[in-house]
Amino acid sequence: MIRICLLFLFLCPQVSLSQQVVGQHPRIFINQGELKDLVSRCRGGGKDDYARVKADADRAIRGGIRFVDNRYAIPSDLMNCGLAYLVEKEKKRDHKKYADAIIKLWGDGSMISKKKGSHFGYHAIAYDWIYDALSQSQRKTYGNALGSWLKWYTKQPRITLQNGSWWYNQTWGPGHLNVMHSRDAITQKLLVSLAILGGGSQYEKDAKSFIKSWARRIPNECIPAFDKMGGVWAESSGHGGYGPVSVIPYAFAAWKSATGQNLFIAGKPWSFLKEESRWLTYLKVPYVDRLAFVDDSSGSKDAGFGFCAPMVAKSLCDPLAQWMADQARSGFRYGRGFWQRVIAYDPTVRPKSPKKLQMPLAYCFQGAGHVYMRSKWNDPNATWAFFGVGPHLAGHAHDDEGHFLISQRGALVTKGGGTSGNDDDHYWGGSLVFNIVTIFDPKEKFRRNRQNENDGGLRRHVYTNKEVQRGRLVGYQHQKEFTYAAGDITEGYHEDKAREVTRQLLYLRGDQEFVVVFDRVRSTKSSFVKHFMLHIPTKPQVNGKANVEVPDHVIAYQSDSLVATWLSLPDDYGSQVEVLSKGRSRMFMKTVLPKGAILTARGGEGYDSWGHPLEKTAQYNHDRAGGRKRKKTPVAPWRLEVAAPRSKQTYFLHVFQIADERTKKMVPVKILESGSRVRVRFGKPGKVWEVTFAGSGKLLGSLKSPRKKTFRLEPALNLQSQYRFWDGVVENAGGK
Repeated sequence: MIRICLLFLFLCPQVSLSQQVVGQHPRIFINQGELKDLVSRCRGGGKDDYARVKADADRAIRGGIRFVDNRYAIPSDLMNCGLAYLVEKEKKRDHKKYADAIIKLWGDGSMISKKKGSHFGYHAIAYDWIYDALSQSQRKTYGNALGSWLKWYTKQPRITLQNGSWWYNQTWGPGHLNVMHSRDAITQKLLVSLAILGGGSQYEKDAKSFIKSWARRIPNECIPAFDKMGGVWAESSGHGGYGPVSVIPYAFAAWKSATGQNLFIAGKPWSFLKEESRWLTYLKVPYVDRLAFVDDSSGSKDAGFGFCAPMVAKSLCDPLAQWMADQARSGFRYGRGFWQRVIAYDPTVRPKSPKKLQMPLAYCFQGAGHVYMRSKWNDPNATWAFFGVGPHLAGHAHDDEGHFLISQRGALVTKGGGTSGNDDDHYWGGSLVFNIVTIFDPKEKFRRNRQNENDGGLRRHVYTNKEVQRGRLVGYQHQKEFTYAAGDITEGYHEDKAREVTRQLLYLRGDQEFVVVFDRVRSTKSSFVKHFMLHIPTKPQVNGKANVEVPDHVIAYQSDSLVATWLSLPDDYGSQVEVLSKGRSRMFMKTVLPKGAILTARGGEGYDSWGHPLEKTAQYNHDRAGGRKRKKTPVAPWRLEVAAPRSKQTYFLHVFQIADERTKKMVPVKILESGSRVRVRFGKPGKVWEVTFAGSGKLLGSLKSPRKKTFRLEPALNLQSQYRFWDGVVENAGGK
């Protein structure tokens, strides 16, 4: 199937696609030739889904079509009535009443063209589905109302990428398919163009113009851009979930049904649409089975992917997407989700869970520079970790390069508290809420500094709507025993203060679990103090001599062997989210390097959102910067600050041990070398690991396991095996 579709891509003449739109309606998501199969599914395996669609459509006839006057909602009743019309008509049953309900709603068409509140993308779908129930006069009236949107924002009926890019959510439009946060509004305008084409409206020429623009620019420009970005949406699952996670598949599915061209399969093996289901699977933390708080994620179930998952599964023969579609079904509300399953669910694609697929326990998304790691599938008590270093591609991406997260039975290493993108200390304040290294130049000036002063971190590119290099993932290896990632983050810091900033992270699996983090930091001046920053969910205990600056809130520790320990927080997603894991875990953190470091534990009520400790103007709690959302999840009331002695060259080496909550003491950790090579040994007697890192030059290293097996850690992305795995999955996905 895949090879046939690829052949079609090469043979199909790109320049004339605007003339290949199917002549008859329906043509959006379902076309005339597919109606018999649609009805067959509604009588067979999809009868329960269709029963929900028809029940909501029948209720809408009696009580009216809901949510069309709510710009934050999705008018599913509109879709349910349109779909019930198609199915009941094909069954030769009473169908006219469903179209009449939509026509009554539309009236003179002004609600469609209303520039402040129209869900014009969904109106376009409904127009296509009930097209043959409309009189010629109605087709023109409603077609004119829809066509009036084709010059929205751009002033011309074609894709312009005005004030945006292929990687920006407003380029595609929101899940509401209305005007909010819509610039090019590619998805809505494609739906409008396909709906009104040939309908006799005054916007026929505009519709052809937009379709021609899509046919030329999507294969030639958008697909390569999606190849570069990969499966992780450039603005994460927060702004991605606001629209692109679902509406990009909507657009591609509409184009496929209208023209026969399957652009889902275009591009590289790591292109966005191909990796989307994998990203949203690896992004889930086991203890709550929700998306991790990476970038501006709000911790949702799947960022809305469940709605479009049947389209993705069908077009890519993706068993993981099909499984995700089935998993999402139980959470559908207000009639959402069922109409997508009715029109797109392909029963020949067998759903398979990550465990059944035997998916790798780690995955590298090279476009974003994201690496996800875990100990097991299908186990809420499993360990999960994240590490990311990559470019800035779109406006809402945060400046968090080098950031990492760890969880087991709850969060162990988290990010600064507060959810999503409305927190000023996320958007305006840069990188201090992430687990990074800071280099404090007292004269450095940051952009977007309202209520967020010099934080010593990365340059602030948030709201910069163009590609900017912040860092590069340069190493990735995955084996049964370990997952390794390495990144060069030097470009992320201002050149006046940083000569080199690199981070290498190693996750070790087994009956003993460890995470090793090694940072090489070289500043332009020895006076620029460097800190290793870490956000944790519960109050830590630290050994060493304590200097109490603020009782119960700010304590500095010095010791020849600094070790901190704390417990996980299973309910850091809030009381409304079910915790699936049992008990809690304990984290130990040993500061191996630098020698002479001072570890400060800062947090608790009134100290959980503090500015950088060296910025005089930031010595207050920034809890008001983000308004009420600053106190929402993720819960992160404490921060550990490891300050290095003043020097141009600094090594930070930390060994984390993940253990049962009853564990009292960390395993022995011993530094063996700390010069041109940095070598550390740790573990229980007889189960000792040894890790070596290069102190300069290429990000090289080696790992010796307790079984005396040695692995070379190289500055290369070893990705062949993960793509071979997915090639095999696709080849064996279909049931035909």
